[in-house]
Amino acid sequence: MKQIDRYMLQEYLRIFLFIMLTFICIFLLVDLVQKIAQFLDNNLTFAEVAHYYWLMIPWMLHWCFPVSALLAVVFFFGQTNKFNELTAMKAGGLSLYRLAFPFLIFGLLLSVFSFFFEDMIVVPAQQEVTEFMENNMKLTRKSNKQKIYRQVYFQLPDHHIFTIRRYDIKTSRGRNAGLHRIIDGKIIERMDAQHVRWIEKDETWMLLNVQQRIFSQDDEFFTKHDTVILSLDVTPRELRQKSVRPEDMTFRQLHGFIDRSKQLGMETARWESNLYFRTAMNFSCFIVILIGIPLVTFQRRSSGYGGGVAAGLLLLFGFYVLLTLGKVLGIAGEVPPFWAVWIPNIFFILLGTLMLLFVKK
Repeated sequence: MKQIDRYMLQEYLRIFLFIMLTFICIFLLVDLVQKIAQFLDNNLTFAEVAHYYWLMIPWMLHWCFPVSALLAVVFFFGQTNKFNELTAMKAGGLSLYRLAFPFLIFGLLLSVFSFFFEDMIVVPAQQEVTEFMENNMKLTRKSNKQKIYRQVYFQLPDHHIFTIRRYDIKTSRGRNAGLHRIIDGKIIERMDAQHVRWIEKDETWMLLNVQQRIFSQDDEFFTKHDTVILSLDVTPRELRQKSVRPEDMTFRQLHGFIDRSKQLGMETARWESNLYFRTAMNFSCFIVILIGIPLVTFQRRSSGYGGGVAAGLLLLFGFYVLLTLGKVLGIAGEVPPFWAVWIPNIFFILLGTLMLLFVKK
């Protein structure tokens, strides 16, 4: 690495870390103002409050990465442009492409780091935050008590798996239930019901509008039943312990959950969209640097930083809106999950590349 690269990256990192620290302080202050009444009502000690915010810091850091990367680029290149340092480096034979190269590498590395940081640090910390809120924040626990469970499955003896797509624990009724027998990764027998009810008196499950299929090597046997009564080694009381929350899983766990769900014939568009959204979202660190560099160099030296900051934040906001919209379309099944969340990334990569091509070198 040349001395000019080290100088630029050191100055950039200094600005980047300062912006990160500023945002963390703002987040902590705002969240404390919002929750201080709940902390007092639940008689939390200073150590408990400090522990809560210690668990929240990884989530705050993760969301600050792209914003800090963008603003640091705007301030660094804006400063070098204002004091003619950018002009001097160009006069010395360094093109804008050469100057942008170390920052693009940093953005790519930051995107990779952001992905693993979320997977290994943020997700486990958020699981602990949820547990902390349930155990210590009585008002929150009371208001957020779960009534509806989705995508629930139970591993039963004799290679059986019992699934319920949506279950209302208050009414003891659900939709799209299934009992599957899987041996060596193949479904040997499956029973699919449009509705399911829990009969408390008999402690049995009632399946309504049932389609039963038995698969052999050369044939398939199909029957329909209006009602099927099942006595299974599982009750609604176990839902709280066994219900699946893929949003709280790591990337690897979520990928495995999707594979199992596909084997059971369950709809997985929602979870696939969440899976691909994680990779697309973390790649935003590279995209904001790619767009931020030419965005600043388009400005005049006398115009200050305000225009670059406003334009950069507007583009970042547009990127998040398109990414969220793509995720919604992927969940709805309107667009394949991968393309639903990666098309905004591809669009902004092309936009940043075109801006870099047309800016003065």
